[in-house]
Amino acid sequence: MDVDDVRAGEVYTAELEPRRRGPLARVGAQALDVLGAALGNALEFTTWGDVVVRHRSDGSEKLRIPVDGTEEAAQMLAVVRDQLERLSPEAFRAHWTMA
Repeated sequence: MDVDDVRAGEVYTAELEPRRRGPLARVGAQALDVLGAALGNALEFTTWGDVVVRHRSDGSEKLRIPVDGTEEAAQMLAVVRDQLERLSPEAFRAHWTMA
């Protein structure tokens, strides 16, 4: 395979991962979910996460994109995965300003 034919998806992977929160923030988010449900609010604070791009060879985190809500998370994950399939590793890194 020619180096020019390598796609970013062969070097990186993208997944939705829970947002990093301390114990107090996790409890607060859960409390807000319960309160919101009791008041008829559809917001879900505990489902917010990040789209995380990792290097396939060692699992190191290369990019973390915060997303709010399940719809935005699904859309951003689809965008990143599409770019991983279409772009070269160099073009992907340049697009996301990755080192």
